[in-house]
Amino acid sequence: MFLRHNVPVLSTRDPFAVVVGMVTSVSLAPERLEDRVDAIIDILVPETSATVGLLIRADVTRLGVQVLGGHVHPGAQQGMRQQVRAQLSDALLSRIVRGDLTPTTAARAFGAEEWERSTTRIGCMIAFGVDQVATLPVHGGTDLVTFMVGRAGPDFTDADLAMLKAVQPVVTGLGMLLRLPRQAQAQGQDSDPLDPSLTVREVQVLELLALGYKAAVIARMAGCSTRTVHRHLGNIYDKLGVSDRLSAVNRAHLLGVITDTDLPVS
Repeated sequence: MFLRHNVPVLSTRDPFAVVVGMVTSVSLAPERLEDRVDAIIDILVPETSATVGLLIRADVTRLGVQVLGGHVHPGAQQGMRQQVRAQLSDALLSRIVRGDLTPTTAARAFGAEEWERSTTRIGCMIAFGVDQVATLPVHGGTDLVTFMVGRAGPDFTDADLAMLKAVQPVVTGLGMLLRLPRQAQAQGQDSDPLDPSLTVREVQVLELLALGYKAAVIARMAGCSTRTVHRHLGNIYDKLGVSDRLSAVNRAHLLGVITDTDLPVS
């Protein structure tokens, strides 16, 4: 569920310096959403003495999940999304769904003893060697957006959480600039061009398309007919405002809808 980071940056423990560094890093990062998300993560990780981090965005109503970050290994994408879906009702993420945006840790949300016994903790240990998790929520409700960091050993401290709380307004502001939350339209703003509102199945088809698979192969892998795949592709093209598969993949990659497009589309 996490991205490994080896960031040679020492913690400053100065919220103002952290904010300046974060804004500078994001402004200098390439325009790809994953790179800008990574610029934020690369600041948060050392500042909390963490070793890994990511950003997740989840449409709770549709169970659509995105795991954002340029270092996500393509082969791990599906497993990460499934893990997040399974954890949306857990104590840590469900509080964000309910609108509680207070930075906290899994041990505090679950309770220390329950967290020790939880399958979520065991999964984090097996996959990434971390057994402590902290959240920095950006957006709550059914359109959840949160940064998460993890480390092994003792739980994140009050000082760690104070740092996350101190930089949270800026992280939230950067998230709005990156168009991460999906409720701009619901809040009376203009329609968000970065929210194509693809269904879970359409995202699955798009990911397979990005890996270079033809419609017939996608149909076999997705367990549906070729006709259904072409119907999904038509919907995808309409929502992304494109007319061909290469443009669809490039547009989805730019918007952060998919991040595992390392293989060429033929």
